[in-house]
Amino acid sequence: MRIETADGHGRLVLTPLDRLEEPPSLLALQAAVADLLPRVDLPDVLLEVAGWTGFLTEFTHVSEGTARAEDLGVSICAVLVAAACDTGLEPVVQPGSPALTRGRLSWVDQNYLRGDTITAATGRMGDAQGKIQLAQQLGGGLVAAIDGMRFVVPVPSLLARPNRKYFGPKRGMTFLNMIFRAKLQQIQHSA
Repeated sequence: MRIETADGHGRLVLTPLDRLEEPPSLLALQAAVADLLPRVDLPDVLLEVAGWTGFLTEFTHVSEGTARAEDLGVSICAVLVAAACDTGLEPVVQPGSPALTRGRLSWVDQNYLRGDTITAATGRMGDAQGKIQLAQQLGGGLVAAIDGMRFVVPVPSLLARPNRKYFGPKRGMTFLNMIFRAKLQQIQHSA
């Protein structure tokens, strides 16, 4: 580490560390773990988690009706994957499958995915996670997730800031979405 002066301003310069070669034991472990993990598509994983947790039952129609469309879970999982990957519906549309047509997915998106249903489904998955032995050893199923989305702001704003990495020569802002969930008795116990 050193400080270099240029144009009358000091600048901190860190010398990069030398690259260490990965030991053969680490490479063998990586290969063994990779062999244990099956190659599956993300929607298949979501459907499997739905089978374990039952979180799809939390997605109710906006009219609160009890009627369920055939293969509704497939449609909900497809819309969730599209939203989570920020791709829009196009990559999950399959015109030959009634559960994955554009019209069906748009209908599901408009009528089933709401803040209250997503919150209830997330709660159900958090409860299921808390029952897993490893999760219990690592804190009992407490959940925290933070995600940021960056947007260029095309008009003057007090909240917009320059950041060349994300906005180029323009100004923008980061929208943070935070989820914190804990079981009430755990919070009371620690207080």
